[in-house]
Amino acid sequence: MKSLMFVAPGQLRFDEVDAPSLVEGTDALVRPLAATTCDLDHHVIEDKTPFSGFGPFPIGHECVGTVVEVGPDCTDVAVGDVVGVASHIACGTCAQCELGHTARCLRHGDAQYGLPVNGAWGGTFDELIRVPYADFNLAKLPAGVDPVHLASIGDNLALGWETVMPTVAGVSDPKIAVFGGTGSIGLYCVDVAVHCAGARTVYHDDDPARMKVAEQLGAEVHDIHGKREKDFHLAVDASCNPERLRKALLSVMPEGHVNSVGIYFDDVRLPLLALYQRGVHFHNGKGHARPNMTPTLEAVAAGTLHPELVTSGVYGWDEIPRVLTSGRAGHKPVFVLEN
Repeated sequence: MKSLMFVAPGQLRFDEVDAPSLVEGTDALVRPLAATTCDLDHHVIEDKTPFSGFGPFPIGHECVGTVVEVGPDCTDVAVGDVVGVASHIACGTCAQCELGHTARCLRHGDAQYGLPVNGAWGGTFDELIRVPYADFNLAKLPAGVDPVHLASIGDNLALGWETVMPTVAGVSDPKIAVFGGTGSIGLYCVDVAVHCAGARTVYHDDDPARMKVAEQLGAEVHDIHGKREKDFHLAVDASCNPERLRKALLSVMPEGHVNSVGIYFDDVRLPLLALYQRGVHFHNGKGHARPNMTPTLEAVAAGTLHPELVTSGVYGWDEIPRVLTSGRAGHKPVFVLEN
């Protein structure tokens, strides 16, 4: 089969590799219907991460696809099911997985698709994917929804739900600020904040394309360099930018929450005295996709969420290397594999 390989910054290619096969009775094989980039993938391609020096390796960890084979111990998924694939490799039964911390699986650690960490699992731009613990790691897509715009359900799309909903649960008339910059995650957070949390939502950025989408999703849109309020229940840092992180940290009310979904590969200075004086709850870490995929899919099926507005373009599978190295891929390009 063909596997999309990250070779070096700005260089992608399709290589012929051995197709995966079932190894354990709980495995399934999935053929992608549509796959997309995580915001991190763009940074890898642009030489902004330590991973950028480790090519070649298969890239990509977000896709939806069709189950084409299942092991004898699978009971919940069957051949022909259309599913989202969780980005991390998680057993579903260890102490961390049972807490919903699937990115911290005690059996597989940091293992995931599309990065050279903890095992060779391939990438979601492969033509066939082995999924372990398939009953747990696959989420069936609701009938009647377009799978193309759900390509991100295994990571960024579900992260929008995870970043917003647990934090503001029980808050009356929540106010949420989102500081954009990475690509799609901030926009998925806006969609959840406006339409699931019912929050007054303010989006800060300087990218016209993302700002337009945020406005379409129902947010108040402000230029990142303008004045900002300081009484939000939740501020989301989706920027990977230390200055924007600082703005987010100083934007919440006393005892407010800041959830940072950006990855900082270098140490960042924090205004700790100001945070101490206001009592700010700060969280930064990987998303735990699988527990959040189901409520996100339910909200899409109900017409509450609008992932199609976040999609920046739909392309053919053979266009992946050209589009992703052109510098014009947009914040959420989706690639469709003809079956």
